[in-house]
Amino acid sequence: MAIRARFIGIDRYKSPTVRDLGGAKRDAIALWSLFKDSLADVDALLIKDDEATANRVYACLNETLGSATADDTVIFYFAGHGSRDHRIITHDYDKDRAGETSLGMDQIAEAFRQTQAKIALCILDCCFSGEAPARVLEDPSIHRSVLSGVNAFTGGGRILITASAEDEPALEDPRTRHGLFTKALIDALQSAEANASATSLTSNVMDRVRADALRLGCVQTPQFLGSISGGLGLPLLRAGDLFHQAFPENRGLKVGKDITELSKFGIPVPITEAWKSLYPSGLNKLQLSAINDFRVLNGESLLVIAPTSAGKTLIGELSAAKAAADERKAIFLLPYKALANEKFDQFSITYGETIGLRVVRCTGDYQDQISEVLCGKYDIALFTYEMFLNLSVAKPEILNQVGLVVVDEAQFITDPSRGIVVELLLTNLLAARERGISPQLVCLSAVIGGINHFDKWLDAKCLLTDERPVELIEGVIDRSGSYQFKTPEGEIRTEQLIPRTDIVQRGQKPSAQDVIVPLVKKLVGDGEQVIVFRNQRGNAQGCGKYLARDLGLPPATEVINWLPKRDLSAASQDLRTCLMGGTAFHNANLSKEERAAIERGFRIPGSGIRVLGATTTVAAGINTPASTVIIAEQEFMGEDGRFFTVAEYKNMAGRAGRLGFNEKGKAIIYAETSQQRQQLFNRYVTGQLGQMTSSFSPAAIDTWVLRLLAQVKSVRRDLVSSLLSNTYGGYLAAQLNPNWKVQTEQMITNLLSRMESLALVESDGDNIRLSLLGRACGRSGLPFQSAMRLVEFIKSMDAQTLSSEMLLCILQVIPEASPYTPMLKGNSEAIRPGQASSRFGNSITQTLQRSANDNADWYARCKRAAILGDWIDGVTVERIEQKFASSHPFFGTITGGHVRQFADTTRLYLRASADIAILVHPSSALVLEEIDQMMRRLEAGLPVSALPILDILPDLHRGQYLELHSLGGISLEALLAIGEDVLTDVIGFESTTKLLKQEANS
Repeated sequence: MAIRARFIGIDRYKSPTVRDLGGAKRDAIALWSLFKDSLADVDALLIKDDEATANRVYACLNETLGSATADDTVIFYFAGHGSRDHRIITHDYDKDRAGETSLGMDQIAEAFRQTQAKIALCILDCCFSGEAPARVLEDPSIHRSVLSGVNAFTGGGRILITASAEDEPALEDPRTRHGLFTKALIDALQSAEANASATSLTSNVMDRVRADALRLGCVQTPQFLGSISGGLGLPLLRAGDLFHQAFPENRGLKVGKDITELSKFGIPVPITEAWKSLYPSGLNKLQLSAINDFRVLNGESLLVIAPTSAGKTLIGELSAAKAAADERKAIFLLPYKALANEKFDQFSITYGETIGLRVVRCTGDYQDQISEVLCGKYDIALFTYEMFLNLSVAKPEILNQVGLVVVDEAQFITDPSRGIVVELLLTNLLAARERGISPQLVCLSAVIGGINHFDKWLDAKCLLTDERPVELIEGVIDRSGSYQFKTPEGEIRTEQLIPRTDIVQRGQKPSAQDVIVPLVKKLVGDGEQVIVFRNQRGNAQGCGKYLARDLGLPPATEVINWLPKRDLSAASQDLRTCLMGGTAFHNANLSKEERAAIERGFRIPGSGIRVLGATTTVAAGINTPASTVIIAEQEFMGEDGRFFTVAEYKNMAGRAGRLGFNEKGKAIIYAETSQQRQQLFNRYVTGQLGQMTSSFSPAAIDTWVLRLLAQVKSVRRDLVSSLLSNTYGGYLAAQLNPNWKVQTEQMITNLLSRMESLALVESDGDNIRLSLLGRACGRSGLPFQSAMRLVEFIKSMDAQTLSSEMLLCILQVIPEASPYTPMLKGNSEAIRPGQASSRFGNSITQTLQRSANDNADWYARCKRAAILGDWIDGVTVERIEQKFASSHPFFGTITGGHVRQFADTTRLYLRASADIAILVHPSSALVLEEIDQMMRRLEAGLPVSALPILDILPDLHRGQYLELHSLGGISLEALLAIGEDVLTDVIGFESTTKLLKQEANS
């Protein structure tokens, strides 16, 4: 008697609308390898992913069952999606040709009815109802039924075992990355007695699956249909070479410095070879410890605290590559869009082009690949903090597919403004463990003064070091040129770094420039590459200009050729002036394309950029290492005017030192006097780092509770305080004061009463939940008071006049959507209400008066609205700068950076304001499609008629879009009509070639 077994598992589906799975292929591989290892004469075939087309599966089914003899046993196993009209979904499924690209249960049943096999066993780990992470193809138009059309299985010698009942999901377990049913079946087949009956084995599996499903908050009951005379004895299976090859046990593996040894962990060789070329010195001590001691490649969660440039990021990449090799999806969370875009470009080359991993990004741009994330069509996804929090709260099912989350720059949890986002997203991940969802967590943090139980809260091991691969000298220079510094060995010395005679007053009064010029000249003369940190964008820009003028360096011609050539701002012109003198600057006045060109040029040896004047965002992880960094100021010039923290200084200092380029890095703080030199040395060089802490404040408890309630469907009223205690802030407070939770409950009780009076909270017996309005406010990202102000303003608007443009204007009254606006004193700005009125109408300027602190506040609101009106109408940046120019050389000047900042902050809250507006005024004519359109206009700075070009050519600069629009190119046909020569001049040869290919394929 022969056993003929066919195992089919599909994780990846061809259609972009069919959600990929995470464990179906593993299920099929596991059963196939167990049968092959255990039964010498078994005829077992494995069909997976793109091999499993409808034709291939149907042919295999008919051939296997059709050629079986009366002595044979046939096993047909399928793991993948099932549809609501009782069909199994194959790799090439197309909903428009469902009959040809899937197999109906009636087809499978007929093949089983026709076979001559003595025993025919059909095992289906798919479902026909339920929701993620269920293996179901969602199509609400089709009636649910699983067992219809399978009567043929009720005959003698025919058995059908399904993973769930007809109205239940068939779940995947995110921890084991197997289907609940198949994992229980695998374990049962390996632990059962020889020739255990199918009935008893299925009973054990059924009990196990029920319990595991309850742990996930669901109900799943496997079904057994059919009968076999004398019963069916299933073989005892044992894992052998094939199983261990597919599922290696590598917990004891260790590697050395040679990066290619990582292939032992199943990381593909092309990736290890790519890493070897990027990191020729191999793995460093920190990375080896993460792998060998802390078992990060075995799935252990880990908090890594190490200095900038210590190699933390590679630990995250190692974990992601291992996750991808195991077919676990990896998510990188990053603080800035610029950093996410940089990593996207890097990962797309290193992992996408190397081995075909699917790398996607979600940063809030129109190019976001959210649909790919929702359908599981990715291997590595890059998110900004805010985007991940918003998406994981709105679509919690995405966490079901995630195997790894890497949080870069985790010390941002202490940040007064953005710390709440980091803390809430981590709280959400930790809370998901109650649903059986527990992805590996790797948090990467710059050096802090103390862990403060952060690792305990994360339930992760902690790897902490203050060692750097490149040693760092830190010190302070004063106006005399005397440099007091600490060596890497801890010795404190003083030396005359530059001669006193080189320090001369260069302007009308003494300034940092007097020291910076001779200092940078000396460093560059010694062959170094330098970053000069300045605390304001204008200072960074000016620094680049005067150094270009005074250093006399060769031009960075190659970088100039990378820059956009249209829609140039005043900063764009200054940048070209700098590059002609071998320097550059990096600040928010530059467009993202200009910043990307500077970052790339600064990284590439020989590009010509020797010195970079930069604001502090460069210190937050953007890959711009230098030989020496100079910190010319010691305080931020924002609203609070606060001093740098020691941690912020260490991040800037950590940019110094390039592995393989300098034996040591150098950080130099500028001081005016020898007395200030000593003070700054004590504060920063030898100062104590602050410990990790939460940004939670009791004064903001309303914001925290509102946003926590937005992460749950409902909660018992007396357990709301538990939501707060689950945060890092709550965890720390409870550590210090065991009665904290009880003491907080009265505050929460009062808050909930207030929220009920504002119609933000609804009661359902003992449970409470946010109303639709409350949920919109909670997911807005706004503090409680700002959300209430927004609701109040929207309520005051006439429902019939509500539009995306009106919401754009209303948002100018919200502090979070109202960044610093350069203004002149007195009545010089009194023309702004008239400018806003001429663009948006009188009613909006009257609305913007409400609750204004004074005339200057009102003028600023109108000024931002008028600027945004020009931006979305496609007015060039140069024209906007001229229109809102200031006669004063230092105050009131609007730059391209301000324009883009106004657009970005408004766009950040526009969707939330629309959600609130629709709830407050359900009869309004506002539609979400209009909001989506405005979101794109704010991002790209284009009028409505130019938006189609974004879909045709998504990777151009604003100036290119504006010129194409002016030439009439608002469709593929119109663009082609412009002519190949003109197109090449405007958008370049590569983009023109892509456009011509679109025509050929259309």
